[in-house]
Amino acid sequence: MQLRSLIQLTASVGAIGLLDRIVAVGLGIIFARWLGPNEFGTYAFVVTAIALLCIPAKLGIPELLTRDIAASRGSAEPLALGRSILKGFAVVGAASFAIVAVGQLVLQFTADTPISRLMKIGLWMVIPSAFFEVVAGIIRGLGRTIAFQLYGSVLLSGATLVIGASAMLLLDLYTARIAIETRFAAFTLLLMVCCVHLVLILRRLQPVAGGRVLGTGVIMSTGSRFMFNSVINMALMRVDLLLLGILATEEAVGLYRVAAEGGLLVAFGYTAVTTVLAPEYARIHSVGDRERLQKTVRHATWLILLIGGLIALPLIFGSHLFIAVVFGESYVPASLALSIIAAGYLVSFLFGDPVYILNMTGHHDRVTLLVAISLALSLLLCLILIPPLGGTGAAIAASVALICYRYLACRAVFQRLGVNCAIFGKLTTLGTVPDRVA
Repeated sequence: MQLRSLIQLTASVGAIGLLDRIVAVGLGIIFARWLGPNEFGTYAFVVTAIALLCIPAKLGIPELLTRDIAASRGSAEPLALGRSILKGFAVVGAASFAIVAVGQLVLQFTADTPISRLMKIGLWMVIPSAFFEVVAGIIRGLGRTIAFQLYGSVLLSGATLVIGASAMLLLDLYTARIAIETRFAAFTLLLMVCCVHLVLILRRLQPVAGGRVLGTGVIMSTGSRFMFNSVINMALMRVDLLLLGILATEEAVGLYRVAAEGGLLVAFGYTAVTTVLAPEYARIHSVGDRERLQKTVRHATWLILLIGGLIALPLIFGSHLFIAVVFGESYVPASLALSIIAAGYLVSFLFGDPVYILNMTGHHDRVTLLVAISLALSLLLCLILIPPLGGTGAAIAASVALICYRYLACRAVFQRLGVNCAIFGKLTTLGTVPDRVA
């Protein structure tokens, strides 16, 4: 992809990402102000737990279908879309219902707390969420990048905001339960819209005679590796909040969630660039053009760092003012955590987009090891730092683990592909080019 095309498409997706961050922050502001730190903390904990449970429900099939559909577009061996998609849906449906059934059974034997009561409702969100991710992944693999970004970001956040705020105002009831129930409604609504869009796309495509069908064994084996990567990756990104909920209070979780929401503003440029280029990495790698892959990766790294720096620096040095104005004085104790999280994202951007490159070029097994190392580091730091420092300790642990993860992934990309993702140095600064790619 040429730099001009990359910038134009990233600008389009980035505009959507910026709009999504505005809507998502608006959602966070309204829910944080209306629910208060305790209820908002309960809501944040349950949403995080459900997001983790959705990953085994998806079994890595969204990522698998994105990769294989995108790769088949530049390959002489086409993919039989219809039959492959139906197989994916069947596996995800069985896994989703199994997880909900087991979860409901386990919750019958847990202590009756606000979190456990809300989890019984939130568990049902696993089903529409898993199917929604699969359909969105297929749309992404078919090259509808902007549509994928819209569904997974602005429309989902917007629907949750509109439905949730309307329900709270109409019922005059501001609770975490209402927030969870309206999020379930938003996922279900977006799933139906996504399915209609996918059907329209498939009808426009020319049918493939004798195309390759993804076998059930391939879906389960390769998808499970994607799933495991996603599980530990999500755990890496959310272990801080989960351990904070276990080791501290719902209020501490609510305060930290505000800091994390603000920190995600920094990541919107990274999300925009990777959303555009993840299928492109698979396509370029499938034709063996390493020189073009290197050029594309370096352009992506500069864009990620530029956009991230413009957002991170004001949050690093003005977090107190940002939180006071946006979320209210009751959330100001989270300002130091926000500064640390924003700084951690910014430093991690120095290493570019190595994780998506590994996943989209068939090296997802390597990602598993790197995430496991970083997760262990994050877990250890959380256990050490959260008891004395609370949310600030969680922010330090999360930031150190994220930087470690991106650095190790950057080295792995170089070792496996001979491509330097980092913003600094020539290829030789990260090690010796391996013989198989030299």
